Amino acid sequence: MLANQKIEATQSSVSRDIVRLGLTKANGHYVAPQAASALALPYIELDTAGDNLIVLKTDIGQAQLIAVKIDATHIQEIVGTVAGDDTIFIATKDGANQRAAIEALNKLLAIPSSHSNGYPRRADR
Repeated sequence: MLANQKIEATQSSVSRDIVRLGLTKANGHYVAPQAASALALPYIELDTAGDNLIVLKTDIGQAQLIAVKIDATHIQEIVGTVAGDDTIFIATKDGANQRAAIEALNKLLAIPSSHSNGYPRRADR
C-alpha cells in the first residue's frame, strides 16, 4: 500500500514506526493508543513472583500497549518488561526496587489503592 502511494519504506522502518507510535494489534488490525484506551479502562491485576518479578495481568490484547507505556516512562526500578497478549513480566533488581516499582505502576496506571494481599487489583469488568 505504501509503494502504491509512492512512499518508500522497508519492513524494519515500518516496524520501528509502529513501536514508536505505540500501536498495538487488536482483532488483527493495528490500533492507536488513544483508540484502544478510549474504549474502556483495561482490567489490571498486579502480583509478584519472588523478589524480582512483578506479574501484570490485563485484558486480552492490552499487554503490549501497557508495556510500551511502562517502558516509555523509564521507571528506574524496572530493569525490563516482557509482554505477551494479556500478561507482562516486569523485572526488578530486588525486593526494595520491586515495592517501589509497584508504587510507580499504581500511579502510572491509575490502579486504585484499595486492594487485597498488598497488591493492587482492578476488578471492574
